[in-house]
Amino acid sequence: MRHLHKPLISKHRGAALIIVLAFVVLLTGLSVAYLSRTTSDRQVAHSSFNQSNVDQLVQSAVDNIIGDLRTEIANGSTPITDINGNIVGYIPKDTGSGPAANMVPQRSGNAAGAPNLIRRSVNPDNIPSPGIASRASAVNSQDNPSANGRFITSTRWNGHYLVPKKNTGPGQDDSTPIDAFTAATPDWVFVTSAGVTPIAAPTPSVIGRYSCAVYAEGGLLDMNVAGYPTDPSVAPIPAQRVGRKGSVAYADLTALGAYPIPNSSSPYQVDRLVGWRNYATTQYLARIRGELPDQLSAGKRIL
Repeated sequence: MRHLHKPLISKHRGAALIIVLAFVVLLTGLSVAYLSRTTSDRQVAHSSFNQSNVDQLVQSAVDNIIGDLRTEIANGSTPITDINGNIVGYIPKDTGSGPAANMVPQRSGNAAGAPNLIRRSVNPDNIPSPGIASRASAVNSQDNPSANGRFITSTRWNGHYLVPKKNTGPGQDDSTPIDAFTAATPDWVFVTSAGVTPIAAPTPSVIGRYSCAVYAEGGLLDMNVAGYPTDPSVAPIPAQRVGRKGSVAYADLTALGAYPIPNSSSPYQVDRLVGWRNYATTQYLARIRGELPDQLSAGKRIL
């Protein structure tokens, strides 16, 4: 009878082995999935951490720049206080060049031919008083690539087109600035654990860097509405100029001179701009006369 029990016992042992192996495979799969998910989450967390650091650095840079401008206002002005002693305004004071000189920001490092550029991070920064120096290092954002080869070209700096373009001919749609700005791109400002500090050589204490250019936008025109076409009338006051000068629609674009839209006598570039922009208004006359909106007959140009 003993020989009958042996095959039965072997079958039970084989089933147990299969079950154990199945559990081992299942646990192995769970472990691999857990480790894979953990690795992926770690990468995401690390990327989020780095992005947070970048955001903090950018916010600190903006705070530094705005803080320097506010300090310049305070240093170049006499504060006005209310009856409770709270500062409610500032009156520019004479710090050596007359009070009118402190009504606008001091210029520093601005390139010739770029009137909108107020200042940039530059070393050395010889900004006149009461301006605050940018504390930049002698490392240029364009001419001195980083260890991994990164740099910022003048074309990228001028992506907003606030610096005059170098190439203004037909089909020149790039933002390449004038040579004066290409030779005067901003320098890097290095941030260490102790704050913004100019450095003369690489140091492990640097935790980030930034560079900046500050522009004045108060004199810019909104070309969605600015300007009117040529008025050929002989009246003492052309019809289009009778309206209130408070509207940017009555801005005289011919005062811009030869840049960026030279108003040569044939064709009038200002008229072409207004005709293209206000096509919905001018297309009726253009259709009945077979003319383009910027080529309407003399005395028939309208807004």
